[in-house]
Amino acid sequence: MSTASSYNASLHSISPSEDSPPGSAPSTRPPTAPPSRVASRAPSMSGDRPDTNGIRTQAPKTVTAPKPHHSAALPHKIPAAVQKALGASAPSTPEPGAKKRPPSVKSENEDKGFFRNALHSATPKITRKSSQRSTGGSSRKSDSDGGARSVAGDSVQSLSQKYGICERVAIGKGATSVVRLAHKWDRNDEKLYAVKEFRKRRKNETEKEYVKKLTAEFCISSTLHHINIVETVDLVQDESQKWCEVMEFCGGGDLYAAIKKGHMSPGEIECCFKQILTGVSYLHSQGVAHRDLKPENIFFNYNGHLKIGDYGASTVYRLPWEATVHMSTGLCGSEPYIAPEQFLGKPYDARLVDIWAIGVVYYCLHFQELPWRVAQLSDPLYQAYVSACANPAQTACPPTINHLSPRSCRPLIRRMLEPDPKKRALIDECLQHAWTKEIVMCYEQPTPTHIHVNADSLAKDMKAKADRERES
Repeated sequence: MSTASSYNASLHSISPSEDSPPGSAPSTRPPTAPPSRVASRAPSMSGDRPDTNGIRTQAPKTVTAPKPHHSAALPHKIPAAVQKALGASAPSTPEPGAKKRPPSVKSENEDKGFFRNALHSATPKITRKSSQRSTGGSSRKSDSDGGARSVAGDSVQSLSQKYGICERVAIGKGATSVVRLAHKWDRNDEKLYAVKEFRKRRKNETEKEYVKKLTAEFCISSTLHHINIVETVDLVQDESQKWCEVMEFCGGGDLYAAIKKGHMSPGEIECCFKQILTGVSYLHSQGVAHRDLKPENIFFNYNGHLKIGDYGASTVYRLPWEATVHMSTGLCGSEPYIAPEQFLGKPYDARLVDIWAIGVVYYCLHFQELPWRVAQLSDPLYQAYVSACANPAQTACPPTINHLSPRSCRPLIRRMLEPDPKKRALIDECLQHAWTKEIVMCYEQPTPTHIHVNADSLAKDMKAKADRERES
């Protein structure tokens, strides 16, 4: 563990929080195996105008907590300028022989919501939420444009030389960064990148501390390559010496915008659910837990491929050469999607936090509403759910789940939204469930039986815009 400890010590959270005390008890749950090849209703989801470019645009309430000891990023090639700033404490690469181990989007007819009219005024809306931040190989290649992979440190060219000119107007804003769209012309071919411009260094932090916080997220995301993961391309400085993370641009919008727009068919909803499961299965196979899964952090490309992004709250619960699953600490994520055990202030299994969030996302996909404001007993809707789960006379699923369709999904969603984390399903169980196995994702079909409406609409708009520009 000396190698892991020294590596962990060299990285900090990308958020302004500080380190937490070292070490935590290992999980009693088994490690997640590599991903399988097969691959009381509540608050409504109205609110902000959807962000059609697929990047979060609003930053409500956040909570910050220390990063767990084992939240270090995976080893990766860091730019020379970053290594210089980090000095002797820059992360070391493991030995070559080291073994890898594995609240609203309203319904289409606002007058026909699933909730009683009286409940609409009393329950929270699903609006875009900013996140609470705590201080291997893939079975599928990423399908990012051009197959770009992380190339940090490979060039001393400026941001504009490598990835084109960034638009002045931001396409997304967060607590610690601004995202802009960059256009790179290669002869007659235009490539688009999403460029995350990080905040400036604070007066009370050294350059070394600042760079460590920036590289924590990059060191995790840049090692991830999968069709359902946003591809991180580079970490560079722009002409103003501001640090920027370059990512593939997901032009199909985010899942929040798709939910709010409505018109999602059952096949589209199920496809989204399984693509999320497949992406999270890959993350867990790499020892990474996301800890901030929500519709705003899940994006579409123009082909309808769903991709998980924003790894500012992610944690490495198992390093590549380890078999032990380390427990995590810290409250992070967005309240409606945070698992109940995270509010207890005790170590928790970060894998199960992801499973809980996916269950909440499926509820949102189906009802276009949230099941509760927050998974604490102070919330009447969550309290009613917990009581129903604990009732021995309850033969069917609790009412919150018993209205979901298809009927075959209910046992699995009940296992995913199990208040007791010790009884909650792991990702392999979710993928091996009979209902999940029957779902065929759009990219697995030569001729898909459904389309992702919002992504398809944005793709057509982009094509029409490109055609107009060529004619002018």
